[in-house]
Amino acid sequence: MENRCLAITAIRSEPLLLVMLALARYVLDTFILYLICRFFAHVPFGSRFKCKWLHKVILSDKESQKSWQQKSYRGFAPDITFEGDLADWPPPRLDQAPIVQEMPVQSLVCNPPQNSLLGMKGATDITVKGVAWSGGGRKVERVDVSIDGGKTWTAAELYKPVEQRRNHHWAWTQFSKTLPLPEDVRKRLEKGEQVSLDITSKAMNSDFNVQPERMEPYWNARGVCINHWYHVRTQLDPNREKETVKHDNSEIEFANTPTGGKFEQPWGQHGWTTDPKHQSDPRAHVEPEAEHY
Repeated sequence: MENRCLAITAIRSEPLLLVMLALARYVLDTFILYLICRFFAHVPFGSRFKCKWLHKVILSDKESQKSWQQKSYRGFAPDITFEGDLADWPPPRLDQAPIVQEMPVQSLVCNPPQNSLLGMKGATDITVKGVAWSGGGRKVERVDVSIDGGKTWTAAELYKPVEQRRNHHWAWTQFSKTLPLPEDVRKRLEKGEQVSLDITSKAMNSDFNVQPERMEPYWNARGVCINHWYHVRTQLDPNREKETVKHDNSEIEFANTPTGGKFEQPWGQHGWTTDPKHQSDPRAHVEPEAEHY
């Protein structure tokens, strides 16, 4: 774990309250703030916090032999299928499926939100905001944004609330850019027409690695390290007051799944509505193995 982590057992010399932390809290120094989630609304970032509950610490000269480490976090070749090859273990050519240790560079547009209807009465520009991050402590050097699906790009302004040294850039980088609307879009809005935009971004890290456009070249059965462009579909409405935002009530699920397809079951319209299946009391659905922790 080198010198990059902190195990917290007390705050201001006071032991952590059992009701708060039955176990010591293990926090990687990613410095991710809840404010990022609030600032860039409509995007659930709970899974982005690099925090874990400590049960025990084991010193070993070998990596973990747990199933998640040995079977799940592997980048298999594109021709290895889940049903045909991973149903039995070990699968063929396990030597070609390295265990993931670092994550690729990634970014996503958070505002405007997915499937949104934006009020654009009298507007001549649009502001795009989001976050970017790269594994291995690599720095996000630039984020380019596009409002035409990636045909043209403009570098965004970057902001990160903490200073970090080379190859220790664990925090997310925020980006923002106000772009003038293309002439053809402005003319359509002036006529009272609604206009659909395809907004996307791509980040570049300090190793000059850039997000790919599509996922097909590096598709893998486990779906790990998928970092192609994330597209946001938004509708501009010239009859609504500028900067007003609402769900566009579209029945079309704008796909961002690895396959480009749709989910079999609706999952809350990208956060616009409540999904009962995943919004219930977590204590009411405890797996048996949870009793051991």
